[in-house]
Amino acid sequence: MEGIRSKQQGVPTWADCATTDLDAAERFYSTVFGWTPERMRGADGNLYSVQRLDGAMVAGLYELDPRLRSMGVPPHWGTYMHVDDVAATLERVKAAGGTVLEEPITEPGVGTIAIIQDPVGGFLRLWHPAPEHGAEIFDVPGAMTWNELCTKEPEKAAAFYATVFGVAVERMGLPTPYITLNVAGRPVAGILKQTPEMGDFPTSWDVYFATDDVDRAAETAIAAGGTVLRAPFDVPGGSRMAVLQDPQGAVFEVIRMSTDHG
Repeated sequence: MEGIRSKQQGVPTWADCATTDLDAAERFYSTVFGWTPERMRGADGNLYSVQRLDGAMVAGLYELDPRLRSMGVPPHWGTYMHVDDVAATLERVKAAGGTVLEEPITEPGVGTIAIIQDPVGGFLRLWHPAPEHGAEIFDVPGAMTWNELCTKEPEKAAAFYATVFGVAVERMGLPTPYITLNVAGRPVAGILKQTPEMGDFPTSWDVYFATDDVDRAAETAIAAGGTVLRAPFDVPGGSRMAVLQDPQGAVFEVIRMSTDHG
C-alpha cells in the first residue's frame, strides 16, 4: 500500500500536530522531513498549516487554543480515522463504551470531524473528508506510514475498534503481544501493549513517519532542537525505528519499514 491509501472505513487518513509555536514547528518539521508549509484560515478563523512533501499533502500543524492550554493539554500528534458516516459512527462509539468529546463539525471543502475517547483512554479524530482532502501520499520517506495505540488494555481496545469501525482484529506472536486492525485483509493500524519497561504514560495514538535512515533522522531532529526519547533500535521483522520529540514537546516516531511491510 505504498504511496497512496484508499479512503475506507477504519483507515487512518490524516495526522496533525497541536503545538504552542506554529512558526517553530514549521521550521522543525521542514528540517526533519523536508515539508513545505501552506497556511490557511479555517471557518473558525484559526490558522492551520498544511504540510506538503513534493507538493502533496502529508500532515498538518496548528496552535493549541488558549482553552486547551489552560486545561494543561500538551503539544501532541493526533490521528484521524476515515469513517463513512460520522453521526452513525458516534452512535456506535457510545454504545461500545466510548465518549464523544467534540460533536461533529462540518467545514466546507474539508469535511466532517468529531473527537472521541475510547474506553481505555485513547483520543481519536473521526473524519469523513471532502473528496479532495486528506493525506495524498503514505509510506514514503517524510509521509505517515503507521498509526498505533499504546495501552495497558489492548484486548479491550481491540474489541471497541472492531465494533465501532467493523475492522478485523489479528493477533501477532511477537516478543511483545501485538494486535493489528485490518481492512480488506491488510493491516492499517496497530495496538501495542504498554509494559512496565516502557514507563508509565497516558494511553495514546502514536503517529509514525517513514524514513530511509532512522539514525540520520534522529540526528537531524537533535540538531533542529528536538529530543530523542528512545534511540534508534531494531524491531522484529527487519524494521528500525526511534521515538522523537519536537522542541515544543510533541512526540512522534520515525521508522524504516522492512521490505515486506504492507
